[in-house]
Amino acid sequence: MAEFKNLPGVKISEVQLGSPPIIGAETSRAGFVGTTPRNTFKDEAKLVTSADQFNALYVRNFDDAAADLASVTNEFALAVLGFFQNGGTSCYVVNVGPAGDVGVGIDLLEKFELQIVAAPGSADTMHAKLKDHAARMGERFAILDPKAATGADPTLPVGNMYSAFYYPRIKVTPQLPLDLPKDPLKPKDPLFISPSGHIAGVYARTDGNRGVHKAPANEVLLGVIDLEDLVTDARQNVLNESRVNVIRAFDGAPIVWGARTLAQNITSEVDYKYVPIRRLTTFIEQSLKRSLRFAVFEPNNLALRKTITRSVRAFLDGVWRDGALFGAVPDEAYYVRFPENFNTDSERAAGKLTMEIGIRVAYPVEFLIIRIGLLSEAANAA
Repeated sequence: MAEFKNLPGVKISEVQLGSPPIIGAETSRAGFVGTTPRNTFKDEAKLVTSADQFNALYVRNFDDAAADLASVTNEFALAVLGFFQNGGTSCYVVNVGPAGDVGVGIDLLEKFELQIVAAPGSADTMHAKLKDHAARMGERFAILDPKAATGADPTLPVGNMYSAFYYPRIKVTPQLPLDLPKDPLKPKDPLFISPSGHIAGVYARTDGNRGVHKAPANEVLLGVIDLEDLVTDARQNVLNESRVNVIRAFDGAPIVWGARTLAQNITSEVDYKYVPIRRLTTFIEQSLKRSLRFAVFEPNNLALRKTITRSVRAFLDGVWRDGALFGAVPDEAYYVRFPENFNTDSERAAGKLTMEIGIRVAYPVEFLIIRIGLLSEAANAA
C-alpha cells in the first residue's frame, strides 16, 4: 500500500517475530517402477496424483476405442491402483516397458523427492537394488515383495534399516468394467499380486490419520479379498523373529500384522528395529535439513545458536505433542545442544557449527503383556 511518511496517523510495519519455523517434511510420496499395460512414457518418471490419472496415462485409451484396455490384469498396474485405494495421494511412476531394466528405472527416481520406493511385480529380483537405493538416498524407505507362496516359509531377503519385507501376496478385487464377470455365478479368477502398492497406501493413510510415528500395522488392506498363504500363529512366531511382516486374515479381513525393518544386528542399525522409528527419524532429519538452510553463511555467533535452538525446540515440541516422543514434559523427550568439544575455535574457523539433538522416541507396542492373578483378599487390600 502507499506510504506517506509525513502524514500524521498510525503507521503499520509487518515484521517477522521469533525464529524461522521448521516445516515438517513430506513422508508418503511413493515411487513405483515396473511395466504398465500401455507402453506409454517409457523410461520416464511421471508424477501421478490419482487412480483416474494413472488409468488415463497407463491403462485406458479413451482416444481409440479399439485400443482401449477396459480390463487390467497387469500386476504392476493393480499395485499402483491399490496404493491410491488404500490412502496414497501421489507417486512417481516409471514404466520400463515389457523388456526393460527395472534397476535402471529405480535409478531414475534418484532425482525426485519421494519417501517410499517399490517395484511391484519384480518379486525378489530387485530386493538388493531397492534396499541399496533407499540406504544411499537416506530419505526414503523400500518395501520389498515376496515370491509366490510355495507352502514353505519365505526366504528372508538381506536388507537394511531402510527396508521392510511383507508376506504373502494378495488377491485383489476387479478394477475395470471388463474385469467383472458377465455371469455372477462364474466369477473370474482373482489375481495374486505383490502387496507393496497396497502397503505403501497404508503407510500414506497412517501418516495422514495419525502421523509418521504410528506403525503402519494393525491396519486393513482395502481392495484385498484373500491372501495367498494363510499364516498361523505358530508360523508367525518364527517369521516375526526373522523380521518378516506378515499379512494376516483376522475376522475375514486382511490385516498388516508386522512393523519390523530388515535392520542388521550391527551398531549403526540395531536401534532401528521398527518401521515407524526409522521413518520418524528420517522425517525429523529431512525437516531440519530443509528448514535450517536460513542459518547457512550466517555469522557463527551465540545469537545464531539461540535462534537455531528456538526453531528446533518449537518443531520438536510439536513432534512431542503429536505423541511421537516419550516424556511427561518436553525436557524428558528431547534435548538440543551445541557441544563445546565439537565447536572449538578451529572448528568455527573451518566454517562448521555442530548441533546435537537427542530424541526419546515412542516405540510401538508389539507385545501387550497382561498379568492376571487370583486374589485371596479384598482387592483394595492387595
